[in-house]
Amino acid sequence: MKQTPLTKLEELEPIDRYNGRNGKKSENNGVATDDEAVEEATQDEAVDEAPPKPRSKKRRGLLLVVGGVVLVVGAIAGLRWWQFQRTHVSTDNAQIQGHLSPLAPKISATVQQVLVEEGDRVKAGQPLVMLEDRDLPLKVQQAEAELANAKAQLNSAIDAVKLTSQTNPTQVQQARSQLAASLSAANAAEASVEQAQAAIETNQAKIAQAQTEVDLTQTDYQRYQTLYKAGAISAQKFDSARAAYENAQASLTAARKTVAQSQAELNNAQAQLQKALAEADAARGQVQETQVSGQNVTVQRDRQQQAQAQVEQATAALALARQQLTYTAIKAPVDGYIGQLTAQVGQKVQVGQPLLSVVPLKTNEVYVEANFKETALGKLQIGEKADVEVDAYPGETFHATISGISPATGASFALLPPDNATGNFNKVVQWVPVRLVFDSNTDGQNKLRPGLNATVTVDTTTVPELASTTPN
Repeated sequence: MKQTPLTKLEELEPIDRYNGRNGKKSENNGVATDDEAVEEATQDEAVDEAPPKPRSKKRRGLLLVVGGVVLVVGAIAGLRWWQFQRTHVSTDNAQIQGHLSPLAPKISATVQQVLVEEGDRVKAGQPLVMLEDRDLPLKVQQAEAELANAKAQLNSAIDAVKLTSQTNPTQVQQARSQLAASLSAANAAEASVEQAQAAIETNQAKIAQAQTEVDLTQTDYQRYQTLYKAGAISAQKFDSARAAYENAQASLTAARKTVAQSQAELNNAQAQLQKALAEADAARGQVQETQVSGQNVTVQRDRQQQAQAQVEQATAALALARQQLTYTAIKAPVDGYIGQLTAQVGQKVQVGQPLLSVVPLKTNEVYVEANFKETALGKLQIGEKADVEVDAYPGETFHATISGISPATGASFALLPPDNATGNFNKVVQWVPVRLVFDSNTDGQNKLRPGLNATVTVDTTTVPELASTTPN
């Protein structure tokens, strides 16, 4: 059927059979005019003669295809998720841990120097805090002196043991001969003393006689001197009196010298006597020692053991003094960073008082402490590989290996463990601590810090043949 041509206005403005042109309601209260009726009839014919469009069928097919693809993808994703859940165990109840090294003084002292600041990176063996050491060097010197004294006593005891062990009958006879000789010498010295004493007495008598002679000649000399001055006697008599007086004085002086010499001989004789008596006593003691040498060997050996113990004690005291001297320098035990620094110069510190801590830096000092539910314990074994995601470094994955599984749940080690035998029972899922160590080939481990939260995913298919569910 041939379509009726439309005017330009009709082509530009489609007709709404209910509301007029352009969807506007007719002004004749819904009653169509003749022109409008013709136009509507023409448009209906055009619509009836237009071929049907296949849009709805294409859309339906497209929806079926998309739905099928989504279903397949969902099925594959669900299968993979199911397989992943079967072979993997995950927990976000995990933290990075490390062997923190709190440092405290081993002696009571005053802080002299603080060589580091909070957050400084240090190496193992690096001095961190210095303490005063005024008294410690003196203690070392005292210990050294005590050790030297103990060694001297030990050497003396060793010599005594050797002497008593080597004693024989010949030595006994020699000791007796020495005693006899010492006694003989003592007797001779005693006789010399007596002889010297007698000589002193004789010479003292001569002194008295000479003194009397001096007194007489002095009187004559003074009298003749007066007479000579008066001219009553001759010069010859006066000279004779003076010579007699001078001779008497010389005799007195000689007698006194003889007495002094005799006194010196007496002193010498007395010294010889004392020496002889001492030698006799020593010889007598030697005889006694040789006679009881068998018993003395045991005694001397006991003394040697005591001296040896004193040497060991003095050696330990010296080592302790030297060790305490090294305690004045507090050094870093491992490579790491300084934390919790409380030491201040001039501070009086006590033994065991925390001054600072060293947070480890090496990978073997940092590990993961993950808590898994008890329902997953059967899948966990030592040696299984795991991926660790740290909240502080999103997008990064660290590789680790299970190194240990706690023999008990975390609640069992609590200060107040639960007692299910009393009160009402509420079953609570228990958590089992598991330790994981980072693989040596994992990059970026130096960024990890103890205390950071982490998520751990364990691959239960990577367990080695010799792994077990309990730690060795």
